[in-house]
Amino acid sequence: MNLKTDSTVRPFPTAPAAAGVLSVSAARRVAAGLGLALLFTSLTVLGANVVIPIEPVPVTLQTLFVLLAGAAIGRGRGTLSQAFYVGLGAIGLPLFAGGATGLAVLTGPSGGYLVSFLVAPFVVGTMLRRSDRIGWQVLSFLAGKIVILAMGIAHLTLFYTHDLGRSLAVGLVPFLPGAVFKITAAVSIHRSSQALLRHYRRP
Repeated sequence: MNLKTDSTVRPFPTAPAAAGVLSVSAARRVAAGLGLALLFTSLTVLGANVVIPIEPVPVTLQTLFVLLAGAAIGRGRGTLSQAFYVGLGAIGLPLFAGGATGLAVLTGPSGGYLVSFLVAPFVVGTMLRRSDRIGWQVLSFLAGKIVILAMGIAHLTLFYTHDLGRSLAVGLVPFLPGAVFKITAAVSIHRSSQALLRHYRRP
């Protein structure tokens, strides 16, 4: 019995072609991730320019976007966005509060708060993966804010005031009203964005 090969049947894609498709898809994902990270880097810069200039650490809006970075784009990309922010500011771009720049800012009174930006999005993003209940969301943003304040106060105490009470007076108390506002705003923005995504994903 003779078997004829159907000339209309096309072979499966070769390995190089499949690898090319995969590499394009991976490149698009990487580019999208970088774009989202840079978006939150820009938002953090914007927040750094909303300043109440008190000493030794100014009050800014930037921590709102630090918290939202972990919630909106995930713990990895959120952390990357703040690595861009802190890194670019450290190498000389005037991105920190009041247009400050350079490594001296990281070793100054604000240094602990700035370094905490590399940790807080990871904490928030990790916690939010467990539940979307409002109580858990509040706790997640609160945990991120506590990380920021705790690292900032620790840095102040070790390198500047050498007095925990003094550090709490200048590094915690002035930030409490803003912390309440930012956590409330972060929860509201996050829940609103979730609702919008669910709406547009409906068939």
